[in-house]
Amino acid sequence: MNQSYLIFRQHELVYGIETLLVKEIFQLPELKIIPETPGDVIGVLYLRYRTIPVMHLDRRLGQPVRECNLSDRVIVVQWENIEMGVIVDEVLDVVDISSDDLEPEPDYGRDNYINTAFIANIARFFERTIVLLNPETLIRLPTEIANCLERATLIEEMAQLDNLGIKSIETSEFGDRASLGNFFDLYCPQATEKERQIFRQRAKELQLPLLETWESKSTMPLAVFSLGEEYFSCDLALVREFIDIENITSIPCCPAYILGNINLRGDIVTVVDLRSLLHFSPTQKANKAIVVQIDDLSAAIIVDEIFDVFSIEREQLSPIPTSVAAEIKPYFHGMAIYEENLLSALDLAKIFAEGNLVVG
Repeated sequence: MNQSYLIFRQHELVYGIETLLVKEIFQLPELKIIPETPGDVIGVLYLRYRTIPVMHLDRRLGQPVRECNLSDRVIVVQWENIEMGVIVDEVLDVVDISSDDLEPEPDYGRDNYINTAFIANIARFFERTIVLLNPETLIRLPTEIANCLERATLIEEMAQLDNLGIKSIETSEFGDRASLGNFFDLYCPQATEKERQIFRQRAKELQLPLLETWESKSTMPLAVFSLGEEYFSCDLALVREFIDIENITSIPCCPAYILGNINLRGDIVTVVDLRSLLHFSPTQKANKAIVVQIDDLSAAIIVDEIFDVFSIEREQLSPIPTSVAAEIKPYFHGMAIYEENLLSALDLAKIFAEGNLVVG
């Protein structure tokens, strides 16, 4: 049995967490400091009208804590009804790990400086050792998170009253809020003023809705990539892994968008170039691909760059413009804004069902 994992680096170790639990990934913003939080929760961020507690993975795993940097990433993980941001050094990849890759009995003695309560398993993936995290133990008890969010909401309301010149009677409950310290003094004291401005700007951008004209209902986790100069995304639930492409075996008498087959660890996978199908001229020879699984069919989709994972409310997708060719319009869920760029959300299931991508 295979399971898709997002893998990331923290210090010298590589960790993995189930891909479907990942809601968003973005660069670390300035965090709001609140009192009486669990020791590993270093602050909260306001993500499009939601308050997200953010833990420092070093603290959670009982490892030496280092200062935060501009290059750090936040992975928003949802377990049951709890959303938690996790600060990590670097997001690496999405990989498909089978039960055969798991060690029968993880040698915790080798990794005795990791708190084993948070480890679900150890995987050997090629020459890489991946510590697979247990989301149930990684994320704190719901009551602790609820108390943390309640305090964060109260402090935000108090700040809004202060901005209006109204003295909040609850202020005395927390004393002088300035005495709590701020994100920079506590977690990145070496940051320059320019770097602090970047952290603050990130926090402001995360508060903005993706598209303000659509109502929020169910969310769709997306993997973001580029084809030429255009940004696209696909449903993260369909993604098995990201790979580098080489040694494609061509298939005679196929459409131009079927580049051939590759051997992916013993599986024969067809390589598809959507740029041709979607009428985009290739700007360079692509050597990256996203391996997707749709029902019992696997394929590797050529991409120029792989950027991010984030979630969008399905109702926040705007209709495809009338200028898009009618024959390819059904292949899109819609469009959205991603980091000031227009992003097209592909309907891969429909592309595979109706785009003649199956090679017999």
